[in-house]
Amino acid sequence: MKQYFRKSLWIFILKSGSILLVIVFLSSCGKHKTSDKINPGSAPIEIKMAAYNVEFSKNASAAEIGNMLKSYDFDIVCFSEAPGGEWTKNVGLATGLEHVIVGKYSTAGHVDKYKTILSKYPLYDYEEILMTDTLHTVTKAKIKVKNKELAIYSLHFPFGVGATEKMEDFANYIKKVQKDEITIALGDYNFNPTSSDYKLYIDAGLEPSWIDLKIDITHLFTWNALDPSRDKGVIDHIMYNPNKIKAIAGEIIEMERPLSDHKPVWALLQLK
Repeated sequence: MKQYFRKSLWIFILKSGSILLVIVFLSSCGKHKTSDKINPGSAPIEIKMAAYNVEFSKNASAAEIGNMLKSYDFDIVCFSEAPGGEWTKNVGLATGLEHVIVGKYSTAGHVDKYKTILSKYPLYDYEEILMTDTLHTVTKAKIKVKNKELAIYSLHFPFGVGATEKMEDFANYIKKVQKDEITIALGDYNFNPTSSDYKLYIDAGLEPSWIDLKIDITHLFTWNALDPSRDKGVIDHIMYNPNKIKAIAGEIIEMERPLSDHKPVWALLQLK
Protein backbone atom coordinates (compact mmCIF):
# COMPACT_ATOMS: atom_id res chain seq x y z
CA MET A 1 0.00 0.00 0.00
CA LYS A 2 2.82 2.36 0.92
CA GLN A 3 4.66 1.48 -2.32
CA TYR A 4 1.47 2.15 -4.32
CA PHE A 5 1.01 5.50 -2.57
CA ARG A 6 4.64 6.52 -3.25
CA LYS A 7 4.32 5.49 -6.91
CA SER A 8 1.09 7.49 -7.32
CA LEU A 9 2.70 10.50 -5.64
CA TRP A 10 5.67 10.44 -8.01
CA ILE A 11 3.39 10.14 -11.03
CA PHE A 12 1.41 13.17 -9.78
CA ILE A 13 4.59 15.19 -9.20
CA LEU A 14 5.96 14.29 -12.64
CA LYS A 15 2.68 15.18 -14.33
CA SER A 16 2.42 18.42 -12.36
CA GLY A 17 5.97 19.29 -13.30
CA SER A 18 5.17 18.69 -16.97
CA ILE A 19 2.13 20.92 -16.75
CA LEU A 20 4.22 23.58 -15.01
CA LEU A 21 6.89 23.37 -17.72
CA VAL A 22 4.25 23.72 -20.43
CA ILE A 23 2.78 26.76 -18.66
CA VAL A 24 6.23 28.34 -18.27
CA PHE A 25 7.06 27.60 -21.93
CA LEU A 26 3.82 29.09 -23.24
CA SER A 27 4.22 32.09 -21.00
CA SER A 28 7.79 32.52 -22.18
CA CYS A 29 6.72 32.27 -25.83
CA GLY A 30 4.08 34.90 -25.25
CA LYS A 31 6.66 37.25 -23.78
CA HIS A 32 9.07 36.75 -26.65
CA LYS A 33 6.26 37.30 -29.14
CA THR A 34 5.34 40.60 -27.52
CA SER A 35 8.91 41.84 -27.31
CA ASP A 36 9.53 40.85 -30.94
CA LYS A 37 6.76 43.20 -32.07
CA ILE A 38 7.89 46.56 -33.43
CA ASN A 39 7.40 49.27 -30.89
CA PRO A 40 5.19 51.85 -32.65
CA GLY A 41 7.13 54.64 -30.94
CA SER A 42 10.40 53.44 -32.50
CA ALA A 43 9.17 53.46 -36.10
CA PRO A 44 10.45 56.39 -38.20
CA ILE A 45 8.11 59.38 -38.34
CA GLU A 46 6.82 59.88 -41.87
CA ILE A 47 4.57 62.57 -43.27
CA LYS A 48 3.18 62.84 -46.80
CA MET A 49 2.90 66.39 -48.08
CA ALA A 50 1.88 68.26 -51.23
CA ALA A 51 2.10 71.81 -52.56
CA TYR A 52 -0.34 73.14 -55.14
CA ASN A 53 -0.86 76.57 -56.68
CA VAL A 54 -4.53 76.35 -57.69
CA GLU A 55 -4.77 79.66 -59.63
CA PHE A 56 -7.67 80.87 -57.47
CA SER A 57 -9.65 77.73 -58.47
CA LYS A 58 -10.67 79.22 -61.81
CA ASN A 59 -10.26 75.95 -63.74
CA ALA A 60 -11.67 73.49 -61.20
CA SER A 61 -13.90 73.55 -58.14
CA ALA A 62 -12.78 72.78 -54.59
CA ALA A 63 -14.53 69.40 -54.85
CA GLU A 64 -12.76 68.50 -58.12
CA ILE A 65 -9.36 69.41 -56.69
CA GLY A 66 -10.15 67.56 -53.46
CA ASN A 67 -11.23 64.42 -55.32
CA MET A 68 -8.02 64.47 -57.35
CA LEU A 69 -5.89 64.76 -54.18
CA LYS A 70 -7.89 62.18 -52.18
CA SER A 71 -6.30 59.09 -53.75
CA TYR A 72 -2.84 60.21 -52.60
CA ASP A 73 -3.83 60.13 -48.93
CA PHE A 74 -1.84 63.22 -47.98
CA ASP A 75 -1.28 64.32 -44.40
CA ILE A 76 -0.69 67.97 -45.33
CA VAL A 77 -1.50 70.02 -48.43
CA CYS A 78 -0.28 73.61 -48.77
CA PHE A 79 -2.09 75.75 -51.32
CA SER A 80 -1.08 79.02 -52.92
CA GLU A 81 -3.43 81.30 -54.87
CA ALA A 82 -6.29 79.67 -52.96
CA PRO A 83 -9.64 81.44 -52.64
CA GLY A 84 -10.47 82.73 -49.16
CA GLY A 85 -13.50 81.79 -47.07
CA GLU A 86 -14.54 78.12 -47.01
CA TRP A 87 -12.66 77.00 -50.13
CA THR A 88 -9.84 75.09 -48.37
CA LYS A 89 -12.33 73.59 -45.93
CA ASN A 90 -14.37 72.33 -48.90
CA VAL A 91 -11.28 70.69 -50.40
CA GLY A 92 -10.86 69.04 -47.00
CA LEU A 93 -14.39 67.63 -47.16
CA ALA A 94 -13.36 65.71 -50.28
CA THR A 95 -9.94 64.61 -48.99
CA GLY A 96 -10.95 63.80 -45.41
CA LEU A 97 -8.55 66.41 -43.96
CA GLU A 98 -10.31 68.59 -41.41
CA HIS A 99 -7.80 71.10 -40.02
CA VAL A 100 -7.52 74.35 -41.94
CA ILE A 101 -5.66 77.64 -41.79
CA VAL A 102 -6.26 80.43 -44.30
CA GLY A 103 -3.57 83.09 -44.40
CA LYS A 104 -4.41 86.67 -43.57
CA TYR A 105 -2.96 88.36 -46.67
CA SER A 106 -3.71 87.64 -50.32
CA THR A 107 -0.55 87.55 -52.47
CA ALA A 108 0.33 90.91 -54.06
CA GLY A 109 -3.01 92.24 -52.88
CA HIS A 110 -4.83 90.27 -55.59
CA VAL A 111 -8.28 88.79 -55.05
CA ASP A 112 -8.40 85.18 -53.79
CA LYS A 113 -4.70 84.36 -53.79
CA TYR A 114 -4.23 83.19 -50.21
CA LYS A 115 -1.69 80.79 -48.79
CA THR A 116 -3.57 78.05 -46.94
CA ILE A 117 -2.79 74.82 -45.08
CA LEU A 118 -4.98 71.71 -45.01
CA SER A 119 -3.95 69.10 -42.45
CA LYS A 120 -4.70 65.72 -40.93
CA TYR A 121 -3.15 67.01 -37.70
CA PRO A 122 -4.36 69.94 -35.57
CA LEU A 123 -2.68 73.21 -36.56
CA TYR A 124 -1.49 75.66 -33.94
CA ASP A 125 0.76 78.71 -33.43
CA TYR A 126 -0.46 80.31 -36.68
CA GLU A 127 1.75 83.16 -37.79
CA GLU A 128 2.03 85.34 -40.88
CA ILE A 129 5.70 85.96 -41.79
CA LEU A 130 6.12 89.23 -43.67
CA MET A 131 8.50 89.39 -46.62
CA THR A 132 9.24 93.09 -46.12
CA ASP A 133 5.54 94.01 -46.31
CA THR A 134 2.04 92.49 -46.35
CA LEU A 135 1.93 92.12 -50.14
CA HIS A 136 4.09 89.00 -49.90
CA THR A 137 3.91 86.83 -46.80
CA VAL A 138 4.40 83.23 -45.76
CA THR A 139 1.67 81.46 -43.78
CA LYS A 140 3.13 79.40 -40.93
CA ALA A 141 1.62 76.88 -38.53
CA LYS A 142 2.88 73.99 -36.43
CA ILE A 143 1.79 70.38 -36.10
CA LYS A 144 2.80 67.62 -33.74
CA VAL A 145 3.42 64.05 -34.97
CA LYS A 146 4.32 61.46 -32.31
CA ASN A 147 5.47 64.25 -29.99
CA LYS A 148 7.71 65.78 -32.68
CA GLU A 149 6.88 69.38 -33.55
CA LEU A 150 7.12 70.44 -37.20
CA ALA A 151 6.89 73.98 -38.55
CA ILE A 152 4.92 74.14 -41.82
CA TYR A 153 5.29 77.11 -44.17
CA SER A 154 2.86 77.66 -47.06
CA LEU A 155 4.40 80.14 -49.47
CA HIS A 156 4.05 81.95 -52.78
CA PHE A 157 7.13 83.95 -53.63
CA PRO A 158 7.10 87.11 -55.76
CA PHE A 159 8.93 87.59 -59.05
CA GLY A 160 10.10 90.63 -60.96
CA VAL A 161 11.40 93.94 -59.62
CA GLY A 162 12.11 93.82 -55.88
CA ALA A 163 11.50 90.06 -55.61
CA THR A 164 15.04 89.15 -54.56
CA GLU A 165 14.98 91.60 -51.65
CA LYS A 166 11.81 89.97 -50.33
CA MET A 167 13.22 86.47 -50.79
CA GLU A 168 16.35 87.51 -48.90
CA ASP A 169 14.14 88.75 -46.07
CA PHE A 170 12.47 85.36 -45.64
CA ALA A 171 15.75 83.46 -46.17
CA ASN A 172 17.25 85.42 -43.26
CA TYR A 173 14.23 84.48 -41.13
CA ILE A 174 14.73 80.80 -42.02
CA LYS A 175 18.41 80.98 -41.02
CA LYS A 176 17.44 82.24 -37.57
CA VAL A 177 14.93 79.47 -36.81
CA GLN A 178 16.85 76.46 -38.19
CA LYS A 179 18.49 75.62 -34.88
CA ASP A 180 15.20 75.47 -32.96
CA GLU A 181 12.69 73.87 -35.33
CA ILE A 182 12.05 71.23 -37.97
CA THR A 183 11.25 73.38 -41.00
CA ILE A 184 9.22 72.31 -44.05
CA ALA A 185 8.52 75.06 -46.59
CA LEU A 186 6.18 74.23 -49.48
CA GLY A 187 4.74 76.14 -52.37
CA ASP A 188 5.29 78.23 -55.46
CA TYR A 189 8.86 79.49 -55.13
CA ASN A 190 8.74 81.13 -58.56
CA PHE A 191 12.32 80.02 -59.21
CA ASN A 192 14.00 76.89 -60.51
CA PRO A 193 17.40 75.58 -59.39
CA THR A 194 19.21 77.57 -62.08
CA SER A 195 18.08 80.84 -60.46
CA SER A 196 20.37 82.88 -58.20
CA ASP A 197 17.46 83.11 -55.71
CA TYR A 198 17.63 79.33 -55.27
CA LYS A 199 21.04 79.67 -53.60
CA LEU A 200 19.51 81.92 -50.90
CA TYR A 201 17.58 78.97 -49.51
CA ILE A 202 20.38 76.47 -49.89
CA ASP A 203 22.53 78.89 -47.86
CA ALA A 204 19.67 79.16 -45.33
CA GLY A 205 19.92 75.41 -44.73
CA LEU A 206 17.11 74.07 -46.93
CA GLU A 207 17.14 71.67 -49.87
CA PRO A 208 14.35 70.56 -52.24
CA SER A 209 13.03 67.01 -52.20
CA TRP A 210 14.34 66.47 -55.76
CA ILE A 211 17.87 66.01 -54.40
CA ASP A 212 16.96 63.13 -52.06
CA LEU A 213 14.70 61.61 -54.72
CA LYS A 214 17.45 61.83 -57.35
CA ILE A 215 14.96 63.30 -59.83
CA ASP A 216 16.58 65.31 -62.60
CA ILE A 217 14.15 68.21 -63.05
CA THR A 218 16.22 69.91 -65.79
CA HIS A 219 13.72 69.05 -68.52
CA LEU A 220 10.58 68.97 -66.35
CA PHE A 221 8.19 71.78 -65.47
CA THR A 222 5.43 72.65 -63.03
CA TRP A 223 4.35 75.84 -64.82
CA ASN A 224 2.58 76.33 -67.25
CA ALA A 225 0.56 73.11 -67.16
CA LEU A 226 -2.17 74.62 -69.34
CA ASP A 227 0.25 76.00 -71.94
CA PRO A 228 3.50 73.99 -72.10
CA SER A 229 4.87 76.40 -74.74
CA ARG A 230 5.28 78.87 -71.85
CA ASP A 231 7.19 76.32 -69.74
CA LYS A 232 9.07 78.03 -66.89
CA GLY A 233 10.62 74.87 -65.45
CA VAL A 234 10.06 73.38 -62.00
CA ILE A 235 9.21 76.33 -59.75
CA ASP A 236 7.12 74.51 -57.12
CA HIS A 237 9.17 72.85 -54.38
CA ILE A 238 9.04 71.12 -51.02
CA MET A 239 12.13 72.23 -49.09
CA TYR A 240 13.46 71.19 -45.68
CA ASN A 241 16.62 70.91 -43.60
CA PRO A 242 18.41 67.78 -44.93
CA ASN A 243 20.10 67.25 -41.56
CA LYS A 244 16.70 66.60 -39.99
CA ILE A 245 14.55 65.22 -42.82
CA LYS A 246 14.89 63.13 -45.96
CA ALA A 247 12.44 62.49 -48.80
CA ILE A 248 11.86 58.80 -49.55
CA ALA A 249 9.22 59.17 -52.28
CA GLY A 250 7.61 61.91 -54.34
CA GLU A 251 7.05 63.38 -57.78
CA ILE A 252 5.32 65.98 -59.92
CA ILE A 253 1.67 65.02 -60.41
CA GLU A 254 0.89 64.87 -64.11
CA MET A 255 -2.73 65.11 -65.25
CA GLU A 256 -4.41 64.63 -68.61
CA ARG A 257 -6.64 67.59 -67.83
CA PRO A 258 -4.76 70.03 -65.59
CA LEU A 259 -6.87 71.64 -62.88
CA SER A 260 -4.60 74.70 -62.63
CA ASP A 261 -1.76 76.40 -64.47
CA HIS A 262 0.58 74.73 -61.94
CA LYS A 263 1.17 71.03 -61.41
CA PRO A 264 1.03 69.73 -57.82
CA VAL A 265 4.21 68.34 -56.29
CA TRP A 266 4.42 65.90 -53.38
CA ALA A 267 6.92 64.15 -51.15
CA LEU A 268 6.89 61.52 -48.45
CA LEU A 269 9.22 62.88 -45.78
CA GLN A 270 10.94 60.88 -43.06
CA LEU A 271 12.38 62.49 -39.95
CA LYS A 272 15.97 61.50 -39.22
